[in-house]
Amino acid sequence: MLEGFAPADSDGFVSGMGSRDDAGYIPFDGGLLLQSVDFFTPIVDDPYRFGQIAAANALSDIYAMGGRPLTAMNLVAFPTSLGLDVLREILEGGGSKISESGARLCGGHTVDDDEPKYGLSVTGWVEEERVVRNQGARPGDALVLTKALGIGILATALKRELVSEAEIDEAVEAAARLNGGACEAMRAVGVSAATDVTGFGLLGHLSEMLGPSGQGAVLRRASVPVWERAVALAAEGCYAAGLNSNREYLSAGVRGDGVSDDDLLPLYDPQTSGGLLIAVAPERLPKLLAELTAGGEQAAAIGEVTAEPGIVVAR
Repeated sequence: MLEGFAPADSDGFVSGMGSRDDAGYIPFDGGLLLQSVDFFTPIVDDPYRFGQIAAANALSDIYAMGGRPLTAMNLVAFPTSLGLDVLREILEGGGSKISESGARLCGGHTVDDDEPKYGLSVTGWVEEERVVRNQGARPGDALVLTKALGIGILATALKRELVSEAEIDEAVEAAARLNGGACEAMRAVGVSAATDVTGFGLLGHLSEMLGPSGQGAVLRRASVPVWERAVALAAEGCYAAGLNSNREYLSAGVRGDGVSDDDLLPLYDPQTSGGLLIAVAPERLPKLLAELTAGGEQAAAIGEVTAEPGIVVAR
């Protein structure tokens, strides 16, 4: 579908259609100007919390590249029948995360739509020598994850009224948490590669990180943090269609070693405002874990990059 669009080196752009990076970028003021955009439909009932999660998700692409957000613009599709007080709450929630990130809101655009959608277009900046790409992992690198998996499963359960918002509050709060602290930990330590875990799930984004290099990875399922109830709910068929799509697309390159199919489901789960997946040299792993923990971030060493292709999920 993208055939014929601008190549990566067109018009002096550093990144382009061939890039797998989380944000586009061009040279600017001794560094790289980062550009990204994301928006989606509500995954929770609380408008303020939805605004926070959507904004945190959009800002995450800048953090995944080791950058700092500079400006943001609101993107809104909204049915006026819901009442503008609801929209105000969404924007207030998003605004709280923009302020927390240190970025400045510059405006935005709204359209009338049958279903509410909200997100941001974000501009950031990173020093050229400190940019973190989502490729560059090397065999032997440790893999670190900074948020638990399963928010997509829990959000589906919420829509089906199998759980209440109060029951999944911890996961919702994590989704609203900025990845800024994890980004600062990466910058302090120096890492090989990183990406944020969103719609393609952990295994999809890991596969993208390994890219065409012919490398693979071994994950320890017991070390991968997953929200409580997510495995049981998924085993009962409570998950979004995106999980199935991810599994079908990736299954040929993923092998379980003593791990049940049910235990693999959260690793395919599309995440909304998920954590960062970081590849770091083994000698730098203790410092990265210490930096993450000191900053109040989750820090789970979940596996290693291997020279052999394919992803193996072991117990």
